[in-house]
Amino acid sequence: MTLLRMATDYRQSGDLIRLRIAALKDAQQQTDDMEEKRRYEGRIRELSALYRETREVAIMLERYYDRRYHRSERYSI
Repeated sequence: MTLLRMATDYRQSGDLIRLRIAALKDAQQQTDDMEEKRRYEGRIRELSALYRETREVAIMLERYYDRRYHRSERYSI
């Protein structure tokens, strides 16, 4: 599997995560139970972090061989 193919897979996974976040936000707005709203908020926060990391890795994979790209220290070996 090439790095570009892996980047595409990460982007697709990110899209699915983004859709799940949107669905959770809709469900959160429809409920009146405060405890349930807090659970939704916690899950949305976790998925948002995962979505951000997925996007960052996709960008890193897409630009790995570009000499002008400043590699992220967060994901370096």
